[in-house]
Amino acid sequence: MPPNGAEDVDRREPADARHRPKLSWTFALNGSEVGWLWQRNGDPPLDLLEAVRTPTASALNRHIAVTAYSVTNDGTLALESGLEHDLLRRLDRDASVTRIVAQPFRLSWRGGPPNKHIPDLFTVGKGGAVTVWDVRAPDQQDADFDVKAKITSVACAAVGWTYEMFGGLEPVERLNLLWLHGFRRRPSWAARCERQVLDIARAPRAVVRDVFAADSGSGELKSMMWHMVWSGALDIDLCRRWTLDTAIGPHSMRAD
Repeated sequence: MPPNGAEDVDRREPADARHRPKLSWTFALNGSEVGWLWQRNGDPPLDLLEAVRTPTASALNRHIAVTAYSVTNDGTLALESGLEHDLLRRLDRDASVTRIVAQPFRLSWRGGPPNKHIPDLFTVGKGGAVTVWDVRAPDQQDADFDVKAKITSVACAAVGWTYEMFGGLEPVERLNLLWLHGFRRRPSWAARCERQVLDIARAPRAVVRDVFAADSGSGELKSMMWHMVWSGALDIDLCRRWTLDTAIGPHSMRAD
């Protein structure tokens, strides 16, 4: 294995790469940090990558570290802030995302400060598409962070990865996702309720009230509906306040 922190110019970098900082990539594999040479090693094993550090809470930190469960991973992630948890709740509903890693790698470069950066999240999509996420509220995106973001964006593009910035959710969407988060597990009674909820939702101009009215009083149809919204089987407008008259429908078939 190449030494930790080994420099590497990626095989896919364009000719003007000499004007950019020489970057060192560090991943965590099997509990150890490994300096990654793309030219020698090719793409890293996406299904084996681990966090390069674990966020901790202290009096000096601006954020409060949290441990969050991910349905996508069927396991927990150590996150650095509630804002990262907001992003996780959105990503965890995305059926195209197959794996999520927090604190996924370290980029280092000469010069600065700053001279290193650890992005917040890393998602793997179907087919192996990778998206790297930095999470920062707009009013916290200072000059130091801007430098890190620009370097990370260029580094990701050079290896065929997508780089995204997440600055937060609008209040209504955030509250709606918080509500749906409580229904992320498939109910044990799903087999006997799912078809009935779908049949109701397929009706022209179906609304939440229709499912609630059909519920026997057990709450099973209601819970099933919310789980199906969480999983994406049912469409609903996440960016509006929900009422009994909010439209619902099968995915990509809802009539507004």
